[in-house]
Amino acid sequence: MRRFLSEKRLWVPEGGPEEDRVRPHVLWLPHDQPQVLAYFARMREILTRYPDVITPVAQSDLHMTAQKVEYLDSNGGRVDEQRLHEAAPHLQHALGDLAPTNIEIGPPRTSASAAVADVWPENGLQEFYLRVRLGLLAAGLTLPPAEPHFWGHMTGGYGLRDTDTPELAARSDRLASELGRGLRPGSRVTATISSVWLVMERQDPQSNTYTFRRIREVPLNCTERGAA
Repeated sequence: MRRFLSEKRLWVPEGGPEEDRVRPHVLWLPHDQPQVLAYFARMREILTRYPDVITPVAQSDLHMTAQKVEYLDSNGGRVDEQRLHEAAPHLQHALGDLAPTNIEIGPPRTSASAAVADVWPENGLQEFYLRVRLGLLAAGLTLPPAEPHFWGHMTGGYGLRDTDTPELAARSDRLASELGRGLRPGSRVTATISSVWLVMERQDPQSNTYTFRRIREVPLNCTERGAA
């Protein structure tokens, strides 16, 4: 396993502006669905046995990223909390006739630098992703280039360091094996995406975590008047 917050993933270099460690995102949050929290609690129980290899994600920080947003909008203005509130009706309009999406999460696995659980089905999530982008662009926000296919996933832990010694490599291998076995039976959990959140997300290289501040919830399948 490699360190997740490697130099290429840092939003701002060491010593850079603190405000650039925070950037706007659209997230799906599972905190009203206890079965998802219980699933990741089981995952976290395994990950906490390997503190030399991986940093587990706290329950309060669990999320699925729907879309990252650039720091500056299309007019060159900084995207702050007020700007996200202004963008919410446009996102609401794009999601207004999109029915809540039933999903499955899992099974858990280790990637090159994290512990993740994929989110299914891919086709429904692709439509969801394109609608989110449509709403944000209509609001005048600036987005990274569109992915050809949306990869729905949730992260349970971020790689703490490169496992570049025989001892750490063996620990990483044991983690992958234990995680693969640890949530069976029941290696997937069902959930429903019925809303998204506009948030300000903070990247913290020192604690190897991401945290976020909720700004505005936007429901699916709801008119602007109904969402008010």
